[in-house]
Order: sequence, then C-alpha cells, then structure tokens
Amino acid sequence: MWRSLAGSALALVLLGIFAPVNGQGTSPSPQGGKPPDPELRGQWLRVGQTFACKVEAGKRITPPDPDVLSFACQRMGALGVGISEASLKAVLGEPHRKLPQPNNATAYVYFLGKTGEFPYLAAIVKANRTVALQISGEAPVAAYSFNRVNLGDSTDKLMAQFGGPFHVGPSGLEKTELWTYEPWPFSFEVRQDRVTSIRISDPTVGAK
Repeated sequence: MWRSLAGSALALVLLGIFAPVNGQGTSPSPQGGKPPDPELRGQWLRVGQTFACKVEAGKRITPPDPDVLSFACQRMGALGVGISEASLKAVLGEPHRKLPQPNNATAYVYFLGKTGEFPYLAAIVKANRTVALQISGEAPVAAYSFNRVNLGDSTDKLMAQFGGPFHVGPSGLEKTELWTYEPWPFSFEVRQDRVTSIRISDPTVGAK
C-alpha cells in the first residue's frame, strides 16, 4: 500500500510571490534538518500541468524560513510530513501496531475507530521523523482532510481541487484505482468514484 514518490522542484507562493524550491537541496531531509513550522499552513493549487504551494504568512513581521516552506502544504489536520516522532505521539499516542518498512523505516498504524477496522492512519517514521502519512477508509474523518479533500469525497470534488490525475493505475486493492500526480508528493486511492485513501510524503525526497 505504501508508494514512493520521487522528490522534485516545487513551486511555492508566499504573499503572492512565486519562489522555486529545489527538492534536493533546500528543504530538510528525513534524517535531520529543521522541523516544519506548525503555524505555516498552505494549499496546493493546480497551475496547468504543475502545482504551486500557496502559503499564508499570516501576521508575521519577518518572512518564514525558506527551509520549511515546502512542508506547509503537506498536512493532515494537526499532523504534517516532517514532524518528529515525538510530535506524532503527542497527537495520537503510541501506535496500535508497528510494521517494519524498507530502508530502516517503520509504519506506525493508528486505528481511528475500532481496532483492526477502517478508518486508520499510517505514518512512516524514519530516523525519528515522519516522512509519509496515509489515511484510509470510506467515511470522512473530519480532523484529517488534506487540501480540502477527505475520505469519502467524490472524484468530482477531488478533481475540483487537484484536476485530473497525471496517471491512473491499479492500486493493488480490488476495484480500486490509484490516482497519482508525480512528481508531486501526494496520491489518492479511488473506488466507485469515491476517495478511499489519501497519501502524502516528504516533498523533498519522498518516503523511500
């Protein structure tokens, strides 16, 4: 179920100004670097065949640190890609399950209803840092929407926010499609014209 998205250059919008961000060099990696700023929130905007992350600077007197801007759009409610393991546990507690992943990573699985049932959230943690988040289920979970898209939303709403996918393929689940927007670090699973899974990953290197 876990899919790797390659890192790429990202376009950011801050106070109406576009700024290129090199995905390989200017943002923190999962091995270290500066954590995301919890006050910075952004929204992905489709610009032709590309995306821009529009970041609201709020009432800041000084500009935000450019090293953390690329994480502003990679958020699910109180959680975000790039947060520390401690920050993840501060919100959700100890995971219900831990599953080993490639490259010395671990999937922390949290059931948001009954144990062993949908919906659930899985966080990939590597070197004490969250490098990917994925929520799965058929019914909306209010606290974990992404870019105004939630589980159970129609494909019409998904396309209104993100436009048509760059690629559609099998997800590995029965009667379920995987909509991807590579190289941008988000993807969706769709079944019967409804969103059943949302995945976001580190915008600089992906969850390798």
